Amino acid sequence: MDALQNLHSYRQFLETIPLDWYRSQLKDVKWVEQDLYPEIVKVVLGSIFKNYWESKNFMDFETWFDQLWEELNKEKILKRFTKYYFNLEDVKENEWFKLGFKARMYRTWISMLTQLDFCYAFDYACEKIGKKVKKEANVELDMKGVDLKVGKIDFQVAKISERKEARPGRQRGNKINIPYPVFNLKEYERKSKSLRVSYENRKKYQNILKAFYKYYLVLNNGFVVFGDNFVEGIVKNLDNLEKLHEFINKVLAGFSGKVDVDIFSP
Repeated sequence: MDALQNLHSYRQFLETIPLDWYRSQLKDVKWVEQDLYPEIVKVVLGSIFKNYWESKNFMDFETWFDQLWEELNKEKILKRFTKYYFNLEDVKENEWFKLGFKARMYRTWISMLTQLDFCYAFDYACEKIGKKVKKEANVELDMKGVDLKVGKIDFQVAKISERKEARPGRQRGNKINIPYPVFNLKEYERKSKSLRVSYENRKKYQNILKAFYKYYLVLNNGFVVFGDNFVEGIVKNLDNLEKLHEFINKVLAGFSGKVDVDIFSP
């Protein structure tokens, strides 16, 4: 099963990323936040798709960033960008700018790896269920806000958190937002058990955690990936857009904390 092996290899790679270390080193480095030129975005996305989706060349972040840095400087794309926003004389020798750009690229890299995990999991679910579909994932689609195109359905991975509340019913037409929960699981676990928290709120956090662990997995390094129940639920409903919307909205309802997902079928 090639799709299973691809998914297994990809997640083995994801598990090697030192998320906590990068978070501590780069979380406050946010001084290159200006809109990037489209030509920069194309090079960045092209490199990620080429290495992590097409050729399965799962290099670590440092190796990938070094290659990207050289490519962008070779084409003099960064020089034009920095001249407009920062008026730097020498891009390659400016460590202040390089660190800021590196932090920006790390966040982009992690985000892209997350959406590619959905693509790999989707491939495996299709193979497991025996569903043959036409699918596309590439730079051109990504720049239009489409992470995976399956027939006429456009999927986009969208982060949700307690601050960005999941709202059932927001799915429309052939554009499907794939919820990717960014929760403080340790804090949710604490609140779900604390007697200082009202029964109503304890129940809310218990429901959120139940939904999370039903549809998602946490790798040993903390990387959150898409679970079989979630991706297979999508694949099984591809032929019925109404049911697909309904399935996604049930998952979102679980993340609102108001619904116990055990009342739903997988």
